[in-house]
Amino acid sequence: MDLQLKGKRALITGGSRGLGRAIALQLVSEGVDCVVSARNMDALKATATELAAASGCKCVPVQADTGDLNSIRQMVARAVEALGGLDILVNCAARVMKGEARETLHNTTDELVLKDYEEKVMGYLRCVREVVPHMQKAGGGRILNLSGSAARFGGFLSSGARNAAIVNMSKSLAMELAPQRIYVNTILPGVTRTEAFDEKMRLQAQNKGISVAEHVSQVSARRTLGRVVTAEELASVAVFLVSPRAIGINGEAIAVTGGEGTTVHY
Repeated sequence: MDLQLKGKRALITGGSRGLGRAIALQLVSEGVDCVVSARNMDALKATATELAAASGCKCVPVQADTGDLNSIRQMVARAVEALGGLDILVNCAARVMKGEARETLHNTTDELVLKDYEEKVMGYLRCVREVVPHMQKAGGGRILNLSGSAARFGGFLSSGARNAAIVNMSKSLAMELAPQRIYVNTILPGVTRTEAFDEKMRLQAQNKGISVAEHVSQVSARRTLGRVVTAEELASVAVFLVSPRAIGINGEAIAVTGGEGTTVHY
């Protein structure tokens, strides 16, 4: 299927590694010119060079901190300058949970909650605010916000709250921006096999006092797929959602977890 993305221009925050990198890689394979952004310039340059070499598309690294409004403004300005405009925004920059203890009333600090909201909720919102005028000039666009499956599960006070806020915010933005042909959706990733997967499994197994193999088996068994989704598999869903082929999907939260849990969402 031709996703009709060739010649589009995308900004991917958190694009140097993990899910952001996987999404950027699939976007350039579809003929999309990209700006990848993150805080580590060395990692960004390596990713941008790899993506450009693999695809022949333009891939520009732009260092930025999405917890800082001025940095976001500079990032978007440089992206527009590099690409000549923007058609796609993928918000992916945020704290990644590793092997931390379960967030409870007594171990979740004010600082963590406020940082999570500043970095992810406000970071995503500010990126959208800065990008939308350029999408309006282009005649429309696609925005994809990566939330997290913790939005649907209890036991994660800070990460659950920030991810639930992203889902609500995305729906509100989808309603407001649709008349301008700017469409907004959310992906809820679960545990996903990225570069950090092995270390994450090791830390979580250590916290539970079991072997890594046993922990990975337990995590896999909670999914109808019988294993953990890969970054590339999640990226395939993401790239479809930012394509013209997904015109019938707007304001939705799509879980890409390999079929985790038994709760019915309708």
